Amino acid sequence: MQKKRYKTVLAAFALAGCLCGCSKTTEEEKALATFSSSIADFTASIKEANEQINGLDATQADSPAELLEILDRLDDEFSKLAALSVPEQYLGIEDLADEASLNMSEAVSYYHSAFESEVFNESDADVAYQYYKRAMTRVEYIGYILAGGEIPENDHVTIYEETNDGNIIDKWFEEKDAENETAASE
Repeated sequence: MQKKRYKTVLAAFALAGCLCGCSKTTEEEKALATFSSSIADFTASIKEANEQINGLDATQADSPAELLEILDRLDDEFSKLAALSVPEQYLGIEDLADEASLNMSEAVSYYHSAFESEVFNESDADVAYQYYKRAMTRVEYIGYILAGGEIPENDHVTIYEETNDGNIIDKWFEEKDAENETAASE
């Protein structure tokens, strides 16, 4: 009976040692985990902002000030997204995050201009909304990339897949030349 108990304890220690040895994480795995956590936080902040914006009562006098506060916090979150250290496998989102942040900053600036002027400035609000839509579209593209999905082609987006081909630039120029020839012949 003691031998069986000894073997069980020994097997448990061996399994624990194996699991501990397997649990060593590389720097790449740590970076990916940090990135993943940051993306989850960003997603949660967008959902929270969306709920807060949709929960505003437009008939209340302080709703414009509340909206601007929510948008300011959202702008901060977009800035954090743009500043994230992106793991190598997701480098494609780096430019999209920068563009999203820039567009959100412009949107917030125009919303402030629209609501803080003496009379509500509808044209500034319209421009702000266009910037807001651009920012959210880029966030949607980031979501597609992170989920491994495809970005819809009808959104004027060109996708270049990463290859180990040293002549990729030549291929890009060939594609552009072919497009120009097709356009010229039409």
